[in-house]
Amino acid sequence: MPDSPHHGWQRASRRDVLKAGTAAAGMAGIGALQTELTYAQDNGESVTVTIRRDEYGVPHIYARDGDSRAPVFYGYGYATAKDRLYQLELYRRYYHGTVAEVLGEGDENNWIQFDQAARRNTAGEPSLDEQAEEQLTGDQREVLQAFTDGINRYIQEVRDSDEMEFHKGFADHGFEPDDFTTEDAAGMFVGSMAYFSGFQLETLGASVVGALTAQTGSEERAMELFADLNWGDDPGAPTSTVQSDDGYTPPYTDVQTGETTSPEASGTATGGGSAAASQPTNRITGGDYAIPSDAAAVHEREMDRMRTLASGLDALGLPIKYGSNALAVQGDITESGDALLFGGPQMGFNTPSIMYEAGLHGPDFDVAGSTVAGYPFIMFGHNRNGALTSTAGIDNCLQMFTESITVNEDGPDTYTFQGEEHEIETTEKTITVADGEDVTYTERFTRHGVVTQWDPENGQALAQTKSYAGRHMNCWRAYYEAQFAEDAEEFRDAAQQCDYALNFLWADKSGDIAYVHLGRYPDAETVEWDTRLPADGTQYELTDDDYLSASDGEVPSAINPDPGYSAQWNNKPAPGWNNGDLSYSWSTDHRVQRIINLVEHRLDENGAVNFEDMKDIIYDVSFTDLRSIRYKNHLLDALDGADLTETEQQARAELDSWGHFAQADGEDNEGEYPAGYTIWNATFPTILQEVFAGTFGDAYGPASYFLNYDYGRGTLMRVLNPEETALELQADYAGGTPEEALVSAFKSAVGDLAEQYDGDPSSWQSEAALHEFNNLALFGMPIGVTSAGNTALMNRGTENHIVRLSDDPRAENILPPGNDGYVAPDGSTGDHYNDQLELFENFEYKQLLFSDDDVEAATESTTELTMGDGSDDPNDGTTPDPTPTAEPTPDSTPTPSETTTTGESGPGFTALTGAAAVIGSALVWLRKRNDD
Repeated sequence: MPDSPHHGWQRASRRDVLKAGTAAAGMAGIGALQTELTYAQDNGESVTVTIRRDEYGVPHIYARDGDSRAPVFYGYGYATAKDRLYQLELYRRYYHGTVAEVLGEGDENNWIQFDQAARRNTAGEPSLDEQAEEQLTGDQREVLQAFTDGINRYIQEVRDSDEMEFHKGFADHGFEPDDFTTEDAAGMFVGSMAYFSGFQLETLGASVVGALTAQTGSEERAMELFADLNWGDDPGAPTSTVQSDDGYTPPYTDVQTGETTSPEASGTATGGGSAAASQPTNRITGGDYAIPSDAAAVHEREMDRMRTLASGLDALGLPIKYGSNALAVQGDITESGDALLFGGPQMGFNTPSIMYEAGLHGPDFDVAGSTVAGYPFIMFGHNRNGALTSTAGIDNCLQMFTESITVNEDGPDTYTFQGEEHEIETTEKTITVADGEDVTYTERFTRHGVVTQWDPENGQALAQTKSYAGRHMNCWRAYYEAQFAEDAEEFRDAAQQCDYALNFLWADKSGDIAYVHLGRYPDAETVEWDTRLPADGTQYELTDDDYLSASDGEVPSAINPDPGYSAQWNNKPAPGWNNGDLSYSWSTDHRVQRIINLVEHRLDENGAVNFEDMKDIIYDVSFTDLRSIRYKNHLLDALDGADLTETEQQARAELDSWGHFAQADGEDNEGEYPAGYTIWNATFPTILQEVFAGTFGDAYGPASYFLNYDYGRGTLMRVLNPEETALELQADYAGGTPEEALVSAFKSAVGDLAEQYDGDPSSWQSEAALHEFNNLALFGMPIGVTSAGNTALMNRGTENHIVRLSDDPRAENILPPGNDGYVAPDGSTGDHYNDQLELFENFEYKQLLFSDDDVEAATESTTELTMGDGSDDPNDGTTPDPTPTAEPTPDSTPTPSETTTTGESGPGFTALTGAAAVIGSALVWLRKRNDD
C-alpha cells in the first residue's frame, strides 16, 4: 500500500476499534462508509457484494446484480468469520475430532476422549465432499464453495494485517486458523446437527429390563412393566397434525390463580382443513431383542461416551436435555387474517450464542433470521413469501446391535451373522495432542456400523446403525432449499429431503401453514425385532429397504391441518405414529399440550389469535411448571382428608395459594421463588418415588429417567387419571392407593424443608435457579473465552422469533447475549457482544429487519466486498488481496457522488462532504471497519 497521511486510520487494530466504539457510536447516523471488493462470477463479470451492519451489529448481505446466489453467500461467509471465527474453528475441529490438537489433553474435559467420540459420529462414512458431489446440485456446491471462500477472505485479511488480530481464543492457545475447505464448512453443519439425531435409549431400556428380569424372575413380566415406561402408541398424546378422538385432553389451567377450566372440543375455530396430509404408521412394539451381558454397565459406558460430547449430563441420565418449540397458525383463525409463526430453538445459552443472525439478499431472494453459526442458510426466520422454523424430531434414528465376537490371535477378529463368521474391519486412528504425545486407537466396524463398545471377555460388542449415515448433505440441501420456498407445498418438498430426525414448520402470506416430520425410521412390515431395545446382531440388520422415509412421503406431514394451527415441542407428529426408543415420552402428559391449551383458550375467549398472543405463549411456557399444572391438584385433593400437623397445614396452604408459575422475584427474576413452589419442587420427586419405587425395586434408578422426563410424565398421568387416559397399566402402583403415596411424599418433603429453613412455611423461599451464559456449546466444547453473566433459568428458546406474514410482514426476534462473538487478545469486546441480553431478560424483542428500506434506515456501517477476477475466482479456492487502496483523509475529501478506487479489484469507499462529516465518518469507519 502506498504511503499516505492517513495511514494510521487504515492500520487501526480491531482492539483500537473496539476501544473507540463508544465515541464512534454517537456519530453512526452521520453517514455510511463502504469498501469495495469484487466477486468474480463464472460468466467472467464481477459483482459487488455489500454488507450493511444494523444497530445490533447484524450483517445484511446484498448482491442483487449477481448471476447466481453464490456472491451473497461469499459475503455471508466473510461476515460470519468476522463475528464468530473462533467459534467456527472449534466447530470444524469438533466435526474432525481435532480439538486436542489445539486445546491439549484437557483438565476438567478430556479432549482426547472428546475427539474420539466426535469422530465416531461419522466414522466409516464417505467424505462430505463425496456426499456433496452425489447429494447436492452444482449450484448448491457453488454456494458452499463461495461461503468457504468468504471465511478464508477474512482469515487472509487478518494474516496480511500488521494490526488486525485473531480472536483471543487463538492467542490463548497459541495457534492461528488454517484456511477452511468445503468439507470444513459442511462439517460445521454435520457435526452439530447430527448431534441432535445421534442419541438412543435402547441401552437404558436394556438395563431396566435386565434389572426387572432379575427382580421378578420373569422376562415376560419384566417386558410388561417396561411397557409402562416405553409404550407404543398412546392415542391421547398430542400431535402436530390432527388430534385423536380417543384420548384425554387435559384442561386449561390459569397459572397465576391455579384454576382449571375444561376446554371446548379441539378445533373450536377451524382452519381450512387438511389440504394435504401424510399420516402413515410405524407401529413396532414387541418382537425379538438381545439384552447385552451386564446391561447396566453397558448403558453406563454408553453414557460415559456421550458425556464427553454433551455438557451437563447427569450420571446415567438421558443423553439429551434440549429441544425446541414452535407454533404456526393459519390465517383463517388470526385477527389480521395473516398466518403467524413463532419459533424457539432450545440449544442452551452460551457466550457467544450457538446461533447467529443475518440477512441475505440476492438476485431472486431475500431471507432474514438466525441459524447455528457457520451454517450457510437461515434456519429460523422468513423470506419474501413465508416464515420457517424447526425443532428436534426426537425419533428413532439409531439402532444398537448386540454382536457375538471372536478374538483371534492368529488372524482378524470376527463376528457372527446368520451362521457365518465375518471379519471385523479395523482402522488405526491417531489423535494429535498439543501438550502431549499422539494417541493411537482402533476403530472397529461390522455390517451394522461402528462398534461403540468392545467386550472381548464376554465375547460381545455393541454396534450402531444410523439411518442418516452417509446422507448428511441431503439434510444440508433440505435446509438450504427450504429458506427459498414460495409456498407450503414447495417448503414440504424441500424439507422432506432431510434424513435427520427433525420437524420443519412453515407459515406463508397466503395464510397457509405446513408441518413436516423428517427422517428415516424402521418399517414395521420388514423389521422383526423390538426397536426399543438392542437387536440381535447375529440375526438381524437394517438395509435401505427397511426404512420409512420422509423423502418418499412415508413420514407424517400436513398442510393446513385442523384445527388451523400446528404446535410443536418435540412431540408426536401424528396419530398412529409409535414412540421410538428416544421419543417414549409421547404421551397424554406432554409439554406441547400447554401450547395447545393456550391456543384453544385464546380461541375460546376471542375467536382468533394475534401477534401479541404468540409472545404471551412464549412467556407462559418459559416459567409454567409443567408438572404442577398436571399433578398439584391431585396432591391437594389427597391432602384434604389427611391428618396434618400445623406445619404441614401451613405448607399445604402455601402450596394451594401458589399458582403454577416458577418465576422468582427480584431483578431479572433472579431473586427467590415463592414458598409454594419451593414446597412443590421438593415434593414432586418424592411423589414419583413413593408411587413407583415399590414396584420397580432395584430397577427404579434407571426406570426413573423414563418416569421423570422433562418432556412429559405419561406413566404418572395414567396412574392418577385411569378413567381418562387411553392406555392400561401393567401394575397397581402404590398398591392401588396413589392418594396415600401423595400424602406420604408431601409429609416427607415438608419434614426435610422444616430442617432446612428457619421460620414457618411462608418463609421457605428458595433461591432462583440460574443459567450462566458460559462459553460451552451444548455439545460440551468451548466456543468462546468469556461469560456474559447469568440469566434466570427458563424453559425458553436460545432465540425467539415471531413473524406475521403479509405483503407488509411484521417480524421480531431476540438472540442473547448478542450477535458479536469477537474478543480481542486483551479481552476487549464490541458494542454488540451482549447488547440483546437485557432485552431478552425483560421479554422484549427487536425488529427482525428484512426490507431494503428498514435495513437502510437501521444501517450503522456499510462494507462492500468484491472478489477479484482472474486468479481470485472463488471457484479455484484462492484468496484475493484484501488490502484497501484508498481511505478518507481530512485534506482529500471526495464529494458524496465520488468513489476513490485504485485497480480493477481494489476496494474504495464513499465519504461525506465537510470537515465534521469527515471526522464523524472516520470514527464510524474506525469502529465499524472490523465490527466483530
